[in-house]
Amino acid sequence: MKIKITGLVLAFLMMVNSLKADSPLTSTYFAASYYDYSIVSEAEVNRGLNDAVAAYLLNEDNPIDVKAAIINGIGWNYDGTKHSDLFKEYLAKSKGITTAQLNLDDLTAHQLFCLGYLMGMDNYFVVDEAINVLEKAAAKNKSSFTIHLILNITKAQKAMDTDFCKVWKLTAETLNNKSLKRDMKTAAIQSVVDYMLLYKEDCI
Repeated sequence: MKIKITGLVLAFLMMVNSLKADSPLTSTYFAASYYDYSIVSEAEVNRGLNDAVAAYLLNEDNPIDVKAAIINGIGWNYDGTKHSDLFKEYLAKSKGITTAQLNLDDLTAHQLFCLGYLMGMDNYFVVDEAINVLEKAAAKNKSSFTIHLILNITKAQKAMDTDFCKVWKLTAETLNNKSLKRDMKTAAIQSVVDYMLLYKEDCI
């Protein structure tokens, strides 16, 4: 009996470690909480951008959390994707310029957010540039919970290399920031927290 219990405990620990080995960016899935927006499921089914999805992302009047859900639903690929490059093309076209003429300082918080989150999902192994773009988005919109949560998830992705505890601390920092407007569905936030809690034990 003791051997069986030990085996179960070992299997559980292996399962937790394998979950941790995934990554904050690829494991914090919350798109399903936004299936009441057909554009989210459309993006998830297509696994990429098309004219309709890009138009939704570029419309400044559309909610930032739905845009986050779209990008979350588009997802990632172990070998990398280039959705951010395609978004740049749509963005440049909307401004009547070339992608080479795009200037981050001229972009809105929404545009920077979409670009930064797409960049992080494109290559979750190297997220420094994505963090830089998301920080610019957060600087332009200091009150959006959605923007700051995705920024800190991306920072947590980088922290995975050196400090598992910091992964949780970055999440808690966002959750405890009372100056942020909770512009994200509670169910979506809970989906993120459920995964990030795996790292809380490393803070003990």
